[in-house]
Amino acid sequence: MEKPLFPGRKTFSKSPPRSRSICFDTYQKTMVFDFSKTCKTYKAKSYKKDDFAGTRCPVCNAVGRFKLHGSYHRYVVYFDEFRLFYELFEIKRIKCISCKTTHAVMPGDIIPYMLLTLFVLLFILRLFYLEAKPVLNIAEVWGFSFQFIYSALYVFRKHAPRIYQYFREVSPRDVPTVADDAGIISLIRKPFMQFQSGYLELNKRTCFMCKFFNSANGPRTGRLHILLPSGGQQHNP
Repeated sequence: MEKPLFPGRKTFSKSPPRSRSICFDTYQKTMVFDFSKTCKTYKAKSYKKDDFAGTRCPVCNAVGRFKLHGSYHRYVVYFDEFRLFYELFEIKRIKCISCKTTHAVMPGDIIPYMLLTLFVLLFILRLFYLEAKPVLNIAEVWGFSFQFIYSALYVFRKHAPRIYQYFREVSPRDVPTVADDAGIISLIRKPFMQFQSGYLELNKRTCFMCKFFNSANGPRTGRLHILLPSGGQQHNP
């Protein structure tokens, strides 16, 4: 479990008390994403077995063969009314009856193995690349360490070629032949969840997820067969 990065910072809300949870092996499990939910609207205890009747198992492709299988906790940093919150967050797990694999049910704005959610990471990147804010200024105003901001920039640069390729494939007319880092960031427009969903469809992992990035044995991801916030129908990979 991640350690707190901002102990005692007034900018962030106080973390809720830690509760007991089932052990979760992040190196072997796969993920299912619910793009109708964000960290603000996600409630692990609200899911029922029937919610997964149309969900395809990312491992064996069986449809609707899930049972609820406990939960685990991780820390996240997210926005709520333009305030940053750093909290312990409960993630629902489900188990495929057919192949016995378990899957974490993630809200659409979570980036696996990262503290920052999608909206916070993009906010930092836009401040740096599009508004030309210095790293130390971002750190002072928003309460991050400058090392943390540099790590966010590193994550982006690692993914920049794939982000650029994604837009070259989905909207080639709108993408310049050559784009620098700022140009690539400017391609990522609202609704950001739609970008994350499309990127996952193409690359079989979420954008800005760096764990196993260069490994052929990285965890595959599946998605819930539900409506997106925009009203479009979500497809299974």
